[in-house]
Amino acid sequence: SVVAGKKQGAGVIAAKAAYAFGAGLVTVIENEPYTVPYELMSSTTLPDNNTAVCIGMGLGNQFDDDCLSKFLLRHDLPILIDADLFYRDILVEVLEKKNNLVLTPHPKEFASLLKMTNLAEVSVQEIQENRFKYIRVFNEKYPKVVLVLKGANTLIAYEEDLYIQRFGSNVLSKGGSGDVLGGLIGALLAQGYEPLEAAITGTLAHAFSAKSFKKNSYALTPENLIEGVKSL
Repeated sequence: SVVAGKKQGAGVIAAKAAYAFGAGLVTVIENEPYTVPYELMSSTTLPDNNTAVCIGMGLGNQFDDDCLSKFLLRHDLPILIDADLFYRDILVEVLEKKNNLVLTPHPKEFASLLKMTNLAEVSVQEIQENRFKYIRVFNEKYPKVVLVLKGANTLIAYEEDLYIQRFGSNVLSKGGSGDVLGGLIGALLAQGYEPLEAAITGTLAHAFSAKSFKKNSYALTPENLIEGVKSL
């Protein structure tokens, strides 16, 4: 399931990516059911047969912390956390209580995450200049959480290991690309992949889909990325 928020399109993009990457049934969750693409489901609660949760993309302030707790803390499902959730204090409690998590911040969101967890208060520029340092700072405190620090060379940290995904490109910095990545990783979590495997495989699929795009790089859209994944 994908928990959609104030900017519903971000959740729908993630849901469509998950559906294209092997998730057999994808539900978009909102305060009130709304019209989604025909292949997706719509609900206000987590379905009983739910196997993974994606949350944060376009979330805004759509849900209060008590409501977010239903999606984050009151189950044992693997969770993909992205975007706006890196600015919500409830995330600290989630990090303390759950391990089956994949976090996919970009540098600005990572700066907020570091501050929220009392690990560091640094600028985006400082993070960009010291990516290895700060991903290790987070990883030492939360070794069982998979952290995917997005960028031209995406970094993935888990336990003592650090992986560099070197196939990315600047075309993936376009709006909506991160939502696609969240959906891809979420789809793998839903299919039973371990969080680290899901993060590595999802980021590779994301990058290879972008590389397979044959038109001008500035024309790449989230829909193109989703279509590209289908051909991998």
